[in-house]
Amino acid sequence: MPPIPTAIFFPGQASEAPAMLAPILRRFPSIARDGIDAISQALPDDPDLPTIIDLLNGSSADNDKRLLLQRTAIAQPCNLLAAILTYRVILQSPWWMAHCASNPTTTVYFGHSLGQITAFTAAGAIPLVDAIKIVRERGLAMEQVMADFDISAVSKYGMLAVPIKNNTTTSEFIAKVRDAAKKLPSSVIVDCANFNSPTQVVLSGQVTALDKIATELGLGRKSKYLPVRIPFHSRLLRPVEGRVRAAVDSASVTMPPSALHFLRNSDANPITTSQDMRDAIVTGCWEPVDWVRSVRTVQQQFGVKRWIGIGPGSAITTTLVERSLLPSASDHHDIIAFDPIKPGSGWDVISG
Repeated sequence: MPPIPTAIFFPGQASEAPAMLAPILRRFPSIARDGIDAISQALPDDPDLPTIIDLLNGSSADNDKRLLLQRTAIAQPCNLLAAILTYRVILQSPWWMAHCASNPTTTVYFGHSLGQITAFTAAGAIPLVDAIKIVRERGLAMEQVMADFDISAVSKYGMLAVPIKNNTTTSEFIAKVRDAAKKLPSSVIVDCANFNSPTQVVLSGQVTALDKIATELGLGRKSKYLPVRIPFHSRLLRPVEGRVRAAVDSASVTMPPSALHFLRNSDANPITTSQDMRDAIVTGCWEPVDWVRSVRTVQQQFGVKRWIGIGPGSAITTTLVERSLLPSASDHHDIIAFDPIKPGSGWDVISG
């Protein structure tokens, strides 16, 4: 069988669920325990460590725990750890041995927002303990900037997924958003944060402003808020730079072998040095995620035919890959998600 260029990608925040480590704990207890050891080593004196471990392991799905997972500083280490452990399960599975390990090829690692850091970690560029420290500090820095620690209150900030009408291009949509934003007070910031697919853009900023823009565009009823309380990928998060950069600079970051390839979230440009990786993690807090451009660059530049989504929420991210691929009558793509909290995904294949 000829080599099949492969893309391995990871989801961002917003798809977490209580007990998302439970499927791994039940079926692969040694891998799960290694993960708990890693997070305990990374955050030994952290007051939220017991809460994070309980959210990962616990069987309860009560509303209080779901609210806790809306805290960025809790959700991000949970998401990253669950995704990395899912990846470790896949690496030892018969499926991987049959489809990937025995068929070496070009491999591209990338991810959506937080998933970019997960991708670096999965590829061996950042040790798991260091990656957990980075995303925990990243989340705390974002919470500090927003001064929004009261999880029982309605946040003033958020992210709104807005559909793009079929007869509107992305550039035309951006222009319409900018025109609508000009009608708001100059102190109000709304940015196009995620270009998720040719038919969806996520806006980021103050909730009242997001509502007004969606109404102005006639898309209020068709738009949907993401379950987050931070305006990710907007200029509002520029103040996190110093704190996040300090966390990244204290971590071990090493560029893996040249056989592996990486892309920046914001513009799909190649990442070729460890400093590129460090910069991408820092600026990725406020720069947009251009998922469409990333997918199409992977498709065109590397000729990828196999797409493997890994971790909680990867079933959703895989759908965005499918929607973003450039159509070609001659192309056949093998697209699979290994999502431990999504019945019917590839996880069922490897977990038995």
